[in-house]
Amino acid sequence: MIIHTHKLQRTIKRTLLAMGIMLLLAIIGGVVYVYLSGRSPAPKKATPNLESIDSTPLKAPTQQPVDSVVGASIQFLTTPVKAGENATVNVHTNTKADCTISVIYAKTPAVDSGLIKKQADAYGSVSWTWTVATDAPAGSWPVKVTCANTKKSAVVEGNMVVTK
Repeated sequence: MIIHTHKLQRTIKRTLLAMGIMLLLAIIGGVVYVYLSGRSPAPKKATPNLESIDSTPLKAPTQQPVDSVVGASIQFLTTPVKAGENATVNVHTNTKADCTISVIYAKTPAVDSGLIKKQADAYGSVSWTWTVATDAPAGSWPVKVTCANTKKSAVVEGNMVVTK
């Protein structure tokens, strides 16, 4: 089967012309889309209805009985921390519980003025911030918090990673 070169050339021209027209239509469509999408109205900002806002003051937390079961959980612990930098631990426990903290680096107890006995506030929150010893070895070391009321106690422990 012999194809005439004249027919072949005409087919190629028509194909190229059709592709050019489709490309031109795609470009025009893209330009129109971008133009129209940029003209959409800005969303309206919500304005609060001040009449519906409850202005009742927050209630003070209820006091727990002195002999209630004590719970404790670490809410935040700085880790990793570089030797010589500050670390913080936040603990949630019973309201007004008496809490102590100990930090041990490779069997050596940390000594810092921030590691003192504290009492949880009215919301059961207590926190400590201390400076990690500059000679503290790199590794994962326990941070242990004990919270107690007159008869019961809870212990919570987290691991702080010290880097050099």
